[in-house]
Parts: sequence; C-alpha cells; structure tokens
Amino acid sequence: MTQSVADTSSLDPTQVLIVDGGPHPPSLARIPEATLVIAVDSGYEHAQSLGIKVDVVVGDLDSVTAETLQTLDAQVAVEKHDTDKDESDLALALKFAQRVGAQHIDIVTGGNGRLDHLLIGSMLLANEENLNQSIVTHCGTSRMVALGPSKPLELDNIIGSWLSLIALDVGARVSTTGLRWNLAPTDVFPPFSSLGLSNQILDKPTVNVTQGIFLAIVSSPDA
Repeated sequence: MTQSVADTSSLDPTQVLIVDGGPHPPSLARIPEATLVIAVDSGYEHAQSLGIKVDVVVGDLDSVTAETLQTLDAQVAVEKHDTDKDESDLALALKFAQRVGAQHIDIVTGGNGRLDHLLIGSMLLANEENLNQSIVTHCGTSRMVALGPSKPLELDNIIGSWLSLIALDVGARVSTTGLRWNLAPTDVFPPFSSLGLSNQILDKPTVNVTQGIFLAIVSSPDA
C-alpha cells in the first residue's frame, strides 16, 4: 500500500533536485539551486553527505537504514511504496516531481553503485513520460539528457568537454556542429553502437535529432 504525501501545496516545483543513491557525487556547482529536493530512498543519506536539505523522500525505504528513518526531520514528507512494485524508486520520484508540476528536474545519481540501476535510470529519461520534460542527470563529472526531434541539446558551459551520443532506435539520425567529428542527417548511426563515443566539443555545439531518440552525455575534463 502506497503512503502518499497528502498536502503538496507548499512545495515549489520550479527547480527540482532528485537525489538518488551514490556513489560518484557530481559537482554541485553545475546544478541550479533547487526549490524542491526529493530523495530517492537511500538518496536521503546521499543528500545528507552532500549537505543538501531534503523536502520529500520517495521509495520503498528498503535501502535506507533504520537509524536514518528514526532521525528523519519532522518537516520531511515521505511517500512510501510497497517493496513489491513494478517501477523503480527513481521512476516513482520522477512521477512525484511531475505530479507537483516540476518545471525542470536535475537528478544526482551514482546508480547506488549498481550497473542495472544506473542503466535503467538512464533509459527512464528517454521514455514517453520523460522525453519532452526538462531533465538532466548528473553523475560524477558527466551530465546526461535525452534528445528527440523536438528536443535539441541545451546544456551550458560545455566547450572543451566530451560528448557521447547513443542512438536508441533503428534508423536514428542526428546533425551536429561545433564538434571535432560532425554528423549529417544522412549519416548512418547504428543503435546502441560506440560510433558517438567521446566526440570533442570545440565550439558552441548544435545537436539536432531528425529521427529517433538519443541519449547525450557531456563529460567535463574537470575533476
């Protein structure tokens, strides 16, 4: 049985920060100041380690310690879900954010140190519920977004970084400028291939998808 947050009227969803499980904390300097912070299960402990004040905790609470649960601030709202469920805690946190009217969402994650969580969490950006939302995932020195025909790359301060593009569809096409190796819409881009790995951003780039869906990962050389 889901325990929902009864009153969300006091929450400001202008800039939402979702804190997932660690490790690999990102550079917080690249993340806009949040008006609403949602912790995903043990992401509450991750937020504490980063000095981030949490407003809402979402998840089945199976990976957060009992000691942490006992010391939760009374002002922190909790949306508790059953352990046996069809969606990940991160997916539920994204749904909560959108339910309260999120205008932009930043996700801080390390996939809780698990490859399956990191991969599924990445794919969530490209599903039909999230593709056209303003969502950026931060992991270490990397930022990731999903791109489609009506959603070009829009990230700031990325000249000198590396850009990796991953096609998620057969027949996906993309055109780029500002990269060391640019692509034209006529170029074949096989899905799930390494073709788009670690391109260099030499100038203010444009990345426009003409067909299909891509994940775009920008990795900063800064440690």
